[in-house]
Parts: sequence; structure tokens; C-alpha cells
Amino acid sequence: MNSIFPTTADNNYRGNHIAPWVLLAFVVLFFVRSLIHVFKTDGGANSIASIITFSGSPDPDQVIYLLFALWGGQQLVTAFIMAIVLWRYRSLVPLMFLVIVIEQLTRIGTGMLKPLSADFYAHTPPGVTANVPILIIAAVMLVLSLRPSAKSPKN
Repeated sequence: MNSIFPTTADNNYRGNHIAPWVLLAFVVLFFVRSLIHVFKTDGGANSIASIITFSGSPDPDQVIYLLFALWGGQQLVTAFIMAIVLWRYRSLVPLMFLVIVIEQLTRIGTGMLKPLSADFYAHTPPGVTANVPILIIAAVMLVLSLRPSAKSPKN
């Protein structure tokens, strides 16, 4: 438990040396994904997630675009925190992988609780196909980040 919730957050990372590099890749992916949601006119809802457009007055698509942009803002905050961890608080790398695992489980679970049928999509969204691989990679990196590296000092 001390490896996930250290008493002192510092730059003394003791896990496998691959895990911080994978976390960096996730930071880049999450920054790009979040910026698309925030700045793309449709929030990526139609152009990337392939959600169909709806008709009505007022335009119901505007609500969807707002929610995608708000979601992107949350993702941006998460990516920013992960970047800070890599820069200054590497002892929290395992915690960041736990956060990613929980987020992916939440995405998958929410998709199962409130599924959209294929009628709502032009094609399968990339998020649907990426959730399980990201979950698996994050879970493996969580385990690796908890295992002391041969180079880490023993305290």
C-alpha cells in the first residue's frame, strides 16, 4: 500500500524503469485526446466517435458537443496531473496507473450500464476499441511500477 500511497511524494521512483515511459505515452495520448474534445467544433462526437447527428430545435447536438468538451476538460486536468507526477513526484507513478485502471473500468462499466446501440454510430468509435487495451497496459504497468527495480535503492 505504501507504494501506491507513499507517505512522502517525491521523485524517488523505485519501480520498473519502463513504467514511467509508458505513463509518458499515456500523458501524450490523453493530452491530445482532451484537446480534441475541448477544441474541435463537435467535440469529436461526430467526427471521431461517429455519433450520428440529431435534429430538433433547439439543436440537441449542441448539448452533446458541450458534454464532450467538458469531458475533454476533465481529461486535460488528469493528463496535467500525470505530467506533474512524471516531472516532480515520480513516487506517485503507481498511483497514476491505478487512476488509469479505475478510469478504464469506469468507462467500460458505464458503457455496459448505459449502452448505445449501433443505430447511434456511423462506425465503431475508437474509444470502444481502445478501452480494453489501455486497461490491460495500465494494469501491467501498475504491477511493474510496484515491483522494485534492481537499480532502486533499498530503504
